[in-house]
Amino acid sequence: MITIGGEEGKHYVLDNWSLFKKFLLDNGFWLFVALAILPGFILPCAPFLFLFGIWGTKYGTGLACAISVLALSLNLVWTYWLAHGIGRSFIDKLLKRFKYRIPELPPNNLTQWAIILRLTPGIPFIFTNYALGLLKIPFSKYLLVSIPIVAITDCGFVLASAGIFGGSWKFIWSGVSILIIMILIGRTVSKKQNNADKSI
Repeated sequence: MITIGGEEGKHYVLDNWSLFKKFLLDNGFWLFVALAILPGFILPCAPFLFLFGIWGTKYGTGLACAISVLALSLNLVWTYWLAHGIGRSFIDKLLKRFKYRIPELPPNNLTQWAIILRLTPGIPFIFTNYALGLLKIPFSKYLLVSIPIVAITDCGFVLASAGIFGGSWKFIWSGVSILIIMILIGRTVSKKQNNADKSI
């Protein structure tokens, strides 16, 4: 819309985002609903996590982390089942449209690949949900791998945002450190997998 509408389209989007942002910050329940649902429609999680950080400066950073993790966990559940079941054909086409190819993986290796997909930098949260649903990884293993990784990254964003908007260097350093550590782990895992593939 911004590209098509030029400057006018850009201002339209930004103005509406400002109104939407204010609404969400004034209504914690709808902020929770937005994070639980909207990323499933290919919207990025980060803006909503930053809003949770701002929300947390008023209502408590720990509470903001807990509620945002719960929202993302609900998103993990419904997007998995959508890709696993009735939405399988549509999700497969959607991923191909965004040039994400679902690999053919051996059934006994799915948990390892779930960890790799979750930790690989550059793969959006929602595409990983849909990819793992399409791969039909067992639901219990999907949650066991996904929730800890998503929760840690989530809290990194929320803490960093709370620190930036609340003026707390402790939260800024904590949040940024968490995110850097997760990125480094992801790169290490991805590099090891690439080396393993080349040695085959």
